[in-house]
Amino acid sequence: MMNYYTKDYNKPYQNLYDTLVDSAEKNPDKAVIIDDMEVVTYRELLKRVDELAEVLYLKYQMKEQEQIGFLMVNSANMVTAFYAVMKIGCIAVMINTKLREAEIADLLDTMDVKLIVSDSRWLDKVEKTAERIGIRKVLTKLTNFNREDIHVQIPNIQNIENTAVIMHTSGTTGAAKGVMITHRNILEAAYGYQEVQKLDESALTVLSVPLFHILGLSCVTTLFIYIGATVVLSEFYLVENVLMKIKKYKATHFHSVPAIYLQIIESDYPEKDLSSLKVAVCGGAPVSQENIEDFCKLASNATLHLAYGMTETAGSGTLSAVHKGPLKAVPNVHMTVVDQNHNELKPGEIGEIVFCGPCVARGRWRAENLPDSIMYSGDVGYMDEEGHVYVIDRLKDIINRGGEKIFPAQIEKVILQYPGIKKAAVYAMSDKNYGEVPAAAIITEDEMSIDFEDLKAYLNERIAKFKLPVLIESVKELPVTQNGKVRKAELRRHAEEEKRRSEKQFF
Repeated sequence: MMNYYTKDYNKPYQNLYDTLVDSAEKNPDKAVIIDDMEVVTYRELLKRVDELAEVLYLKYQMKEQEQIGFLMVNSANMVTAFYAVMKIGCIAVMINTKLREAEIADLLDTMDVKLIVSDSRWLDKVEKTAERIGIRKVLTKLTNFNREDIHVQIPNIQNIENTAVIMHTSGTTGAAKGVMITHRNILEAAYGYQEVQKLDESALTVLSVPLFHILGLSCVTTLFIYIGATVVLSEFYLVENVLMKIKKYKATHFHSVPAIYLQIIESDYPEKDLSSLKVAVCGGAPVSQENIEDFCKLASNATLHLAYGMTETAGSGTLSAVHKGPLKAVPNVHMTVVDQNHNELKPGEIGEIVFCGPCVARGRWRAENLPDSIMYSGDVGYMDEEGHVYVIDRLKDIINRGGEKIFPAQIEKVILQYPGIKKAAVYAMSDKNYGEVPAAAIITEDEMSIDFEDLKAYLNERIAKFKLPVLIESVKELPVTQNGKVRKAELRRHAEEEKRRSEKQFF
């Protein structure tokens, strides 16, 4: 396979901190962060970042490429801590604040964290583990330092190939792995997203996802500081709060996941007003065409881009030019499709989608590297003659029914068109005759009952007989990862256990 990676980086920044310095020089009095407590200008943010960087470097003796854990909700303090860590060349290890104490302990046991920055509310979750594994400090005070602690000017570590962030992927089958994302990866993602979305310093976005996820960090916050724009954020997500802030601040940009878009569509918030939005981006999971159309009616002045990327690509990858258009690689990303032997396929041929280029992460912590900046996505799809990318399904989700390959996403799309069904997940069940057969779990609107015989007839008219689910179960919720991806292996285990114990609806 060809090596598409290029190191011809012709932009002025050598780390993420440089982007903050540049934006602060251009617009020092412009608001950069508006959180639940305060409005922070670029001048003030840079001052706080420099002070904290000095404390981390001098008082706590943090060295280049040592790890600093982050256990924080969205706030100006978290942004301050992140850019301070970027300045001194350390690595931000993002920790999901929703994790339990034991889960945080398990994560920290796999890492090499030397210090933790944390909101005070999470101290009980991490103090015992920090003491047990010898972490120097759990630091909760991140501003207003005693300047007597500072003795000398500290260096700005400028190495674009340094790891900037370790972010754990939300695996659907196994333990999460820490993805090592470099300064270059995030800078390249910012460049590509800015080019396609046509963003500039006048943009204002409302952040609806955590900064400890790649979307919140790389696809929104670092991008907006890169271009000198404004980010409005809140500690915790509430759809009413997001809608209030979009209206209050006349947001021009919004990037989120399908689940949040659906909540916005369905919200009965009385002052829902999305007329200020010019650009919207939806990614992180598949989204129905119906939801796309419904949102576009609410935000009639916005161009909605569909996004497809990965944590391993710093969130970059592909964007659609418009909501009805196909996906296409953003600048500095090359896409291809390969067969099971990693040979490139011709346009129209179905295989595994591959990301190539400088957005691809260095590798995974204490696991495999990603050689030649190539990331095999684990997704099945194809490309057309013009380079558009069409995603069909997850490679591991494909159902092999006696040699017939079945793509669950195609069946899910049909099921979701049936009146009263809000969510659907199709997965493989073991079968003594065919090896695997499709089964489905559905969530209905307002827990309404479904006529399964009518649903059977509906599906029978629209999909081939061998694709029909042998089992359909109505559930209250679907098991998902922290990024909202359905854990289909868990559905399979549950269904097969229940199948042995009780009678279900079979086709």
